[in-house]
Amino acid sequence: MPSGKLDPTYSGVPQGGPLSPLLANILLDDLDRELEKRGHFFARYADDFVILCRSPRAAKRVLESVTRFIEHRLKLMINQTKSRVCELCESAFLGFTIVKNRIKWSAKTKKRFSDRIREITKRTRGVSPHEVMKDLQQYVRGAVNYYQLGMSYAEARELDGWLRRRVRLYYWKQWGRPRARRRNLIKLGINRETVHMASRSRKGPWRMSQNSKVRGAMNNEWLDQQGVPSIANQWINIRYPDGPKGQKEKP
Repeated sequence: MPSGKLDPTYSGVPQGGPLSPLLANILLDDLDRELEKRGHFFARYADDFVILCRSPRAAKRVLESVTRFIEHRLKLMINQTKSRVCELCESAFLGFTIVKNRIKWSAKTKKRFSDRIREITKRTRGVSPHEVMKDLQQYVRGAVNYYQLGMSYAEARELDGWLRRRVRLYYWKQWGRPRARRRNLIKLGINRETVHMASRSRKGPWRMSQNSKVRGAMNNEWLDQQGVPSIANQWINIRYPDGPKGQKEKP
């Protein structure tokens, strides 16, 4: 459990464990053979699958017959909340959707990506900035490696700017009181005569993360030194491993 307490498991397998997809592949192999025998076009990964049909009417028939096959022949339960008939552009499979013959990551996936970064950069986590940057690097590296297939460069740049603003927000909250903010801003090169314009401002932390003094102090070079990952640069390195077309830029 998250609290550290150990509870015995009497049935099922742990969510996210390696045994779950293995058992799914073993049990659903008969489903693959049945769908192939019927001539359906489909894609399956573990227990998540999509069946393509020519019309909504045909899709409803297939949904009913496949549900019967899984429940009666394989003795498995169907998750009715996740099983439905819809247009391809409204369907998400493994975090991706297809819109006008283009693969894109789904809106739900984007939100989950942003929510996870917010969670990592929470000031109240009770860990050091070094640990925050380490967790951020690990998550962003894995997520971008996977989702870059459905992510455009414009989205990568936009997320890059948002991520850096989010980290500025984290440090601004970490510094806490005006005296500490003043001390850190001066340390990062902000003029003593004008530093009060930022350190004594009554604007909220999110607005201050875009303040010219705050951005000047915590510029991209400084953020790189702290270990903030660049989503845009990682996107370029994955798409163009032999070298980017044009100079890499950071928002």
